[in-house]
Amino acid sequence: MLRRQLLLAMIALVPFSSGYAQDVPFSPSGIASLTGRDICTLQGEFPKTMGVYLDHQKRNQVQSRERDGIVAVFLLSKPSSRNCGLVDAALDLTPLIRPNETVEFKCYTRHEGGTTWGRWGHVVGLGDNHGGTKRLVRARLAWRVDVAGKKFEPLTGQTVTCDTTGYEN
Repeated sequence: MLRRQLLLAMIALVPFSSGYAQDVPFSPSGIASLTGRDICTLQGEFPKTMGVYLDHQKRNQVQSRERDGIVAVFLLSKPSSRNCGLVDAALDLTPLIRPNETVEFKCYTRHEGGTTWGRWGHVVGLGDNHGGTKRLVRARLAWRVDVAGKKFEPLTGQTVTCDTTGYEN
């Protein structure tokens, strides 16, 4: 009888314990711990979220999330229609981003990236378009998105240009 009561108590507590164990704070340490987990385990709502698919099959996505002064970019695999997906890599931009800069997905170098739909998001940059008055800006900092290696690689010593116009197809 005691075993049965213990078993029932454990079954009843599993939903509560897993719910709390899965919630990840949107903080530098929380962002760093997300690799291999679903991005929807981040706590709270995100009024500033943007993402682009990296291929026509929609197997990978680069997504930025911003809240409470924290800005991060994520490489997701298996993205879903709920803006969820498994985090393959995370990049905390909070200590790097300057006032008036935004995360841009339509960036390119002379040899990679581009502004056609199938190339958006392969180069990510930080740039200031002066409140929407500049369409093409030079990224102050930029990263190559390595889908196969599941990482963001800093691009240094190269000119990176970003197109800051809307992202409609």
